[in-house]
This record gives sequence, structure tokens and C-alpha cells, in this order.
Amino acid sequence: MDISESGLFVLGGPRDRPFNPFRALRSDSAKAIAAEVLNELQNYEVHFKLRQRARRATDQATLKQMVGAIVADLVHRVLTVPDGWVAVPLSKRVLGKRTRYGAPVLSKTLPHVLNCLSAPELNFAELRKGVINDFGPRNMQSTIRAGQRLLTRIETFGVELADLGVQKGEESIILKAAKRGHWDGGEWVDYQDNARTCRYRAELERINDSLAQADIYFDGVTKDGRLIDEGDRVLRRYFNNGSFQQGGRLFGGFWQSISKAERASGLTIDGEEVVTLDFEQMAARVLYGLAKVTPPEGDAYDIPGYENCREGVKQVFNSLRFFEKPLFRFPKGTRELFPKGASVREVVAVISQKHEAIAHLFCQGIGFQDMFIESEILVDVLLKLLDQRITALPVHDAVIVAKSKALLVKEVMLSVFQAHTGVTGAVEEERMKG
Repeated sequence: MDISESGLFVLGGPRDRPFNPFRALRSDSAKAIAAEVLNELQNYEVHFKLRQRARRATDQATLKQMVGAIVADLVHRVLTVPDGWVAVPLSKRVLGKRTRYGAPVLSKTLPHVLNCLSAPELNFAELRKGVINDFGPRNMQSTIRAGQRLLTRIETFGVELADLGVQKGEESIILKAAKRGHWDGGEWVDYQDNARTCRYRAELERINDSLAQADIYFDGVTKDGRLIDEGDRVLRRYFNNGSFQQGGRLFGGFWQSISKAERASGLTIDGEEVVTLDFEQMAARVLYGLAKVTPPEGDAYDIPGYENCREGVKQVFNSLRFFEKPLFRFPKGTRELFPKGASVREVVAVISQKHEAIAHLFCQGIGFQDMFIESEILVDVLLKLLDQRITALPVHDAVIVAKSKALLVKEVMLSVFQAHTGVTGAVEEERMKG
């Protein structure tokens, strides 16, 4: 079955990132490549009589934008992951659906254009058709990568990441439905704007506009050989379970894809080395805030009998936020973090005893509500720092800042945490190891 005729819309292989229809060409040399590709595409259509009549002006403009986005994204992929593929939706059902997450280039014309560009006569792209797996856990989406003629032009014109950009217009506030199973990533839900979503978007636009102009530099490549696109600075905020009061974490930005050690050795802000300031034991302290109880002194994850199992205790504690029923077995990947013979019931009992004041919140399925409070704190921190002209790069519950600003940033983080939760927070400098 041809993938373009199915309703298939899932990710491809583990290294296949999704197609970015908002990728754009900045330089004259990059635009010249796209113009050549467009011209040869249209000559191909004429030669093989693939169209009966000329396109309308609006359709021609969309085609030009589509070819530009395809070329830009394939070039970006070549420069960052030379052998990487790009997962692209070819389902007519998906491409014909208009939502706030779509783009003009994601039209029903896309499969035709990609089929032409990957034809041997053009060879500007390679197209690997997706497959429907009737017996496996998931289907595989169609993928594309640069063909030999496009690779030749990239080299001839000397195109670099600086020749590429991203158009405005991409939705930054994303609402995901509840997952229906292990392989379900959570479908993106269309929604009507209200005062809340407009506020979220305005806040994020302010942050993204500032990041676009900030003096942020990464020197070098990653340990796995990837060239990092310093222009990738667009943050998106993802909400969960169909609710704008669950989740809300920030994702995006090239700094989130590199390791702690790589940030420490190669990342600078305003010409300075950076530090990462992390909200310590944030999940536990937010729960104490919900319970309106002062957190106990010391490490929330240091519990009697399991002093050498901090990481395991932390993961079990976090699972207690998300589960809706008592734990009868260790969460996946945590069993090996405890001594042989330890039982999850015993671990949970000791955690509950230490945190008796918030034990009634365990296994109530409030994890995403808890996460929402964490995300609101982090967004507020970023906005407060912008008011003081301080650039900060978010990484979940931490921020990366210039070393000289660390003390001031820590004060802002503690102040914001107190304002949102009513309890005292804790902020520590993260140790930058691999």
C-alpha cells in the first residue's frame, strides 16, 4: 500500500527528525539553488505532461514556498547530520487537514512534488516510502534526504547554516491529547484561543524574540560529530492531556540537544562562559507548596536505609506524582538502582514516612498539574530576567546564564519560586559533566 494513500502519520526511524515546513532560505546563493530546483521541477512536469493547465498565481506562490522549504530543510539536514533523513507526512488525510499547527506547504501537492524531485531525471531528493506494519508496534513514515544533484549544489555554492533561517508563523503553544498507549506520542489537538492561550503565546513570543537577538555562541561540534545550528533558538511550550493547566514545559533551542559537558566547554553568552542553575528537588518542594506545608530540611531524596540509592529514590518519588494507583512494582529502569531484595512497597513506605505531610498527594495522578506549576515558574523566571536584560536559556527546571550573572539570577529564581508556591526553593549550580 502506498503511504500517500493511507492515514499514516507517525515518526520514521530513530534518527529521522520531522520535516520543518517553516524552514527558509536567507542568502542569495541558497535562494538561487531553490530557484533552479523549481525551474527544473516545472520543466519535468511539462516534459512528462504531468499537468493539464498552468497553475493559478496563488498555487504558483505556494509551490515556490514549498520547494523553498524542502530545499532549506534538506540542506539543514545535510549540514547538521549528513546521513540523516527527514520524516515527512504524505497522507492525503493529514495533508488535507487544516489546523493551527499546519503550514501552507503541507498541502496535497507535497507528495507530487517529492515524487518529482526524487525522480532519476531530477535527483534533487531521495524519497524512502513509508510502510504499514500490520504486525509490529508502529508504522514507519516516509522519509527524504538530499539527492546527489542537491548535494553538488550545496558544495558548489558553499551553503552554510547561516544561509538558512526559520519563517515566523509556526504555532508555539501546543496542546497534546492524552496518550492512548505506549507508542502514542499524544496527538496535537486543535483549539480556540482565549485569554490564557493568548497570554502564553505573547510571553513566549517575547522570550523567543529576545533569544533571536541574543549573543549566544557555541564553539565546535558535539561528541557525536553533529554541527550545531546556533540559529535554532525557537522555544515551544507543550501542554498535556488536552489541558492548558497540565504540563507546559519548554522545548526547543540548540542548547537542549547538547550535553552538560559540551555546554560548559563550548557555549558562551555575551562572550562569557556559562553556568547552569538548577532548581533543586523542585518536584518535592512544589508538592509541599500545594499542601501549604514547609518542606523539611535536607535532601528530599535521602531516605533512611537507602542513603546510597538517591537516583532511584528520586525516580520512584517522581513516579508517585504521576501514577493513579499504588505501585506494586518498581517503575521501568529503577529496579537496578536499589539493593537486591528491596521491594517497591518498602521504598514507597519509607518515602511516605519521610514526606508524611504530602503523602496524601501520592498516586493521585497530579504529576502533570505539578509540572504545570514548574513550567509557570520557569517562564516567569525568564520574563523577570528579560526585564533585567539578562539572557537565560531554559533546560526543563534549570537555566543557563553567563557566569557573571549567576548570583543575581539565583536571587530571581528563589523569589519567583516563593511567589508561585508559598514555600522556600533551593537553587544550586549544576555540575557540568558529560
